Amino acid sequence: MMLECRQVSYAYEPGRNVVSGVDLALTAGDFAMLLGPNGCGKSTLLKLLAGLLSPQTGQVLAGSRPVNRLPHRERARMIAVVSQSHAPALDFTVRDMVMMGRHARLSRMSPPTPEDHRLVNEAIGLLDLVELSQRPCNRLSGGERQRVAIAAAVAQQAQVMLLDEPTSALDPAHAISVMTLLQELPKRPAILMVCHDIQLAARYAKRIVLMKQGCVYADGNPEEVMTPANIDRVYGCNAQILRDDHGALCVALRQK
Repeated sequence: MMLECRQVSYAYEPGRNVVSGVDLALTAGDFAMLLGPNGCGKSTLLKLLAGLLSPQTGQVLAGSRPVNRLPHRERARMIAVVSQSHAPALDFTVRDMVMMGRHARLSRMSPPTPEDHRLVNEAIGLLDLVELSQRPCNRLSGGERQRVAIAAAVAQQAQVMLLDEPTSALDPAHAISVMTLLQELPKRPAILMVCHDIQLAARYAKRIVLMKQGCVYADGNPEEVMTPANIDRVYGCNAQILRDDHGALCVALRQK
C-alpha cells in the first residue's frame, strides 16, 4: 500500500497555512524521519496522513482511497499512530494497552486468539516491558508510557506506522533500542517518524523529509538532505557533517 499526500494544505486559522502544498509518498520499507524547526507543520502533517485531520485542499490517499473517509477499523488495520501524549484515562495494565493494538484485527465481540497473545508477548519483549506488563499504565513514567504506545503499534501490524517524537522521553539506551527495532520490523511497514534529534535521524533514517514553514524543503537520503546549506536555511545554525569510526553520519551543530 502507498500512503500519499497530493498538494495537501491545512490551516487552523483562515489564511494561515500550517501545511502548504505538500506532496509526499510512503511505500513499504520506507524508514523516514520528518525533521524541521518547531511550528513548521510536522505534527499537523502526521495527523493529516493518519486521517485525524481532513485536508482543506489536496488529498491524502491510502492506495486510491481518501484516508479520512475509511471506516475506523479498516484505517487502523492500515495505519498505526503513536502520538506524543500517552497518559491513559483508565487504570489499564501495560498488557491491556498493548493488546488494544490488536483490536482492529479481532472480529467484533471475539476474544483474543493465541496468535494475538503471541504477538502481544513479542511486542512487550521487544520494548523491554516484560517486568512492567501487569503494572497500571497510569503509574508509569513518561518514557515507559512511550514504550507501551510503541509496543501497541508494533502489535497492530499495520502497513504504515506514523510516530510523533516517540523517543523524546526515552533515555539514550532505549532510544537506540527503539530505532534499531523499527529498522528491523518484519513485513517492512512504511515508517514516518517526527523527530527533533538530528543526530538520531542522521544515524538511523534511510530517508529524511525536511520541512520549513509548512512545506517540504528537501526529501531524500541523509547524505543528500543533511548538508550544511540545508541545515543553515532551515534551522539557522551552522553544521559540520562528519562520520564516526563505523561510517555512520554525524552532525555537529553550533550557533551562528
